[in-house]
Amino acid sequence: MSTSPSVNPLPYSDFRSDTATAPTPDMFAAMMKSSLCDDVYNEDDSCKKLERYVATLCGHEAALFCSSGTMTNQLAHRAHLCNPPQSAVVDIRSHVFNYEAGGISFHSQAAVYPIMPANGKYLTVEDIAPRLVFDVDVHFAPTRVVSLENTLNGTIMPLEEIVRIRELTRQHDIKLHLDGARLWHASIATGISLKEYCSHFDTVSLCLSKGIGAPIGSILVGSEATIKKARHFRLLFGGGWRQAGLLAEAALWAIKNNWPTMEETHMRAKWLERVFVDIGCSITNPVDTNMIWVDTTEAGFTVEELCAELAKENIKISGSGYAARVVLHYQITNEAVQKFVDVLHRLSKTHRTNVNVDLIRAVDQVKKEKEDELLTRSTYVASKAPVAPLTPTTPTSPGYPTEEVTNRCLFEGTEEVAPVEVINLAKPEFRKPRRVVSEMIHDDSPSSQFSAHTPMNHRTEHQSMMFLDRRSQEQRDEEGSDGTTTPPLMSNLARSKSLDLQRIEIAAPLISESINSTEYKKKKLGYLMSHNPAGKALKRASNRIARWSGSLLTKEA
Repeated sequence: MSTSPSVNPLPYSDFRSDTATAPTPDMFAAMMKSSLCDDVYNEDDSCKKLERYVATLCGHEAALFCSSGTMTNQLAHRAHLCNPPQSAVVDIRSHVFNYEAGGISFHSQAAVYPIMPANGKYLTVEDIAPRLVFDVDVHFAPTRVVSLENTLNGTIMPLEEIVRIRELTRQHDIKLHLDGARLWHASIATGISLKEYCSHFDTVSLCLSKGIGAPIGSILVGSEATIKKARHFRLLFGGGWRQAGLLAEAALWAIKNNWPTMEETHMRAKWLERVFVDIGCSITNPVDTNMIWVDTTEAGFTVEELCAELAKENIKISGSGYAARVVLHYQITNEAVQKFVDVLHRLSKTHRTNVNVDLIRAVDQVKKEKEDELLTRSTYVASKAPVAPLTPTTPTSPGYPTEEVTNRCLFEGTEEVAPVEVINLAKPEFRKPRRVVSEMIHDDSPSSQFSAHTPMNHRTEHQSMMFLDRRSQEQRDEEGSDGTTTPPLMSNLARSKSLDLQRIEIAAPLISESINSTEYKKKKLGYLMSHNPAGKALKRASNRIARWSGSLLTKEA
């Protein structure tokens, strides 16, 4: 059986992801040679062979074959993060932060500090150093792991920057992990060996089902002690598998046969990139390896229109609106790329949508300006983790914000943005004076962070006095305070604060004088009393008015 390793066994060309590769007849033939022993017992020879091969390739002591890249990433972090409280620093765009269901927090009981690279491409020492947290302040979880990804969105992280980050983490005894799902591509594109890349990391996760083309699997490399611990956690996570030798042989065959073809894949990606640019599309990320991130706005057609035309040629891509991601792999042939190019040329000439590019850009610019304005107008400046090395801080009084948190930007309500004036609310001249307790007991205004709160014992005593006073007044109302029908004082009645009681109280003298005058007023009084939702208040009010007005009101009620 002699088939080309780049043959596509599927009836379509899938540009959505490099996970879309399917096993070939040659790969199936290799799988037939696998051992059929139990990998949970660590007895499968095919799995052992794959693990030794990849560990040697990466320059590490041992390796562990697992079912997915998510599992190998999580096992690495769990092996490093064993003593809470602890934290990990990651790229905010990384797979381990966005697409692994919050696994670091769940499995490793660790806080996660995501960072957006200042250069928009990859993390640097300048990005990471200020976010490291050291074990000197009990308020923060110390950084135990820094997690990188190479490649990320198809962009290669320079080896020089990896070396600088390694020196930083080594100085502070912090572990360094690499999600190298597509590190195979970086090695082919740069000519730097996997051993050179992996030598700077404590653990590296390498995916076998993406560009390599195995049907399933990922492998974790590290020291003997780390891999032994990870093997234990793999079983704990439910990741132990029995006759995994079939998949190990498929992965080993793919490494030896498909890995060398990645250079051709990169050339095809560059070919497609040039065509996208020629027809007016924008490339939003550097095309270093096998991924093309495209913005079709200036070309005048949407991704949905592109997908519809490509579907006629049995080609699939992913995206929506004006943004698309095109991913190539070893089963994308030159013929498939040529069909893609033909569709792009045809679409750019005959199926263009009438798009006002300037208007789209203007709208996007306005949206960006509004977002920036909202961020700038935010009440407080976002707090940061302690800067390395941590310096002693000056404690502030309780209830007073720190100087960093209380810097606020004030804007004038004019059409043009006024110059920003920064006011430090922590300074004494901007603090609201404290008030004594006696001034606050009868003050209904809400307390603020700049005013002293009423002590609990004063509040309790005050409420108790009010309650006893109210109860005694209610008893006097029921029995008659002086044995006569004299109406109670307004101030005493107001203490009960019953619903609509003040309205009844104010109207009572008028009702008492004219209750026999007209039938209309009798009906109005009855309506007012019958629609009072406070039952107890209604009963008390009825008793009072009965005493004031004589027996007539009682008969009418």
